[in-house]
Amino acid sequence: MSEDRAAGATIQIKPEDVDKLSEEQLDRLIRDLESRILSLKSQRRELIEEIKGLRSQRRKLIEEKRKLVERLNELKSRKNELMEQLNRLKEEREKLRKELEAKRQQLEVARKLAQKEGDIAKISLRRLQKRLEELEWRQMTTVMPQHEEQRIIEEIARLEELIERVRKARQQMLSLMELEVEVKALRLKIKDLNEKIAGIREEIGRVKSEMGEVVEKIANYNSQINALTEKINEISPMIDDLTAQIDELREIHRRAKKRRQDLKLAKQLNMRLDELMRKKEELRKKYERGEPLSLEELKLIYSDIDDLLGGGSK
Repeated sequence: MSEDRAAGATIQIKPEDVDKLSEEQLDRLIRDLESRILSLKSQRRELIEEIKGLRSQRRKLIEEKRKLVERLNELKSRKNELMEQLNRLKEEREKLRKELEAKRQQLEVARKLAQKEGDIAKISLRRLQKRLEELEWRQMTTVMPQHEEQRIIEEIARLEELIERVRKARQQMLSLMELEVEVKALRLKIKDLNEKIAGIREEIGRVKSEMGEVVEKIANYNSQINALTEKINEISPMIDDLTAQIDELREIHRRAKKRRQDLKLAKQLNMRLDELMRKKEELRKKYERGEPLSLEELKLIYSDIDDLLGGGSK
C-alpha cells in the first residue's frame, strides 16, 4: 500500500495551480487524474472487501466465543451445585460417623456386659419359673417345720433374683444385637455416602476439566478476535487515507475540467471576436466606398466589442 500511495504522489499539483496550466496540460492532467482516481478507487474497494471479510470472521468468532461463555457459565453453575451436594453429603457423613462412634462405644460396653452375663442369659427362664411356682405352691399348701419353710423362702428369693438377672442378661443380649444391627446399618450408610461423595468428586473433576478446556478455547478466540481487530484498525485508516486522496484528486479534477472549459469558451469567444472584427472592417470599407448597408450592418459598424460579443453569445 505504501508503494501505491507513493504512485499517487506522481501528480504533484495543488488545486490553485490548475489555473496556470494550458489547455493541453489540462487535458493531460485530467487523463492522469481520472486514471489515478480509478486506481485509488480500486485499491479502496479491495480494502473495503478485505475489511468486510475480516469483520465477518470476527462476528463468527465472537458468536462462537459467546456460546463458549454460556457453556462456561453452565459449567460454573453445575460445579456450584455439585459442591453444595458434596458439602451436604460430607456433613451428613460426619454426622453419621459421630453417631457410629457413639454406637460403637455403646456396643463395646454392651459386649463386656454380655460377656460377663453371657452364661446367665443361657439359663432357661421357663424352668426357673416352673421351679419358683412349685416352691410357692408348696409354701402355701404344705405344713412344714420352720427351718424347712425358711429354706424354701430363701430358695424362692434366690430364684427371683436369678430370674431377674436372666431377664436383664437377655435384655442386654437383645440390646447388643440391636446395637450390632445399628452399627452395620450406619456403616452401610457411610459406605453409600462415600460412594456418592466419590461419584460427585469425579463429576466435579470432569466439570473442572471441561471448564479448563473451555477457558483455553475462549482465550484462543480472544487472541484471534484481538488479531482481527488490530488488522481492521490497521486497514480502516488506510481506507480513510485513500478516500481523502480521492476527494483531493476529485477537487483538482473538477477545477481542471472547469479551467479547460473556461479556456475553450475563451478561445471560442476570441474566434468569434476575430470574425466580428473582420466583418466589421469589411462593412466599414464598404461604407466608405458608398455602397448601401442594411440597418443590421450599420449597427455592427457602430457597436462596441462587448455588444458584439453579447449579441453573438445570444
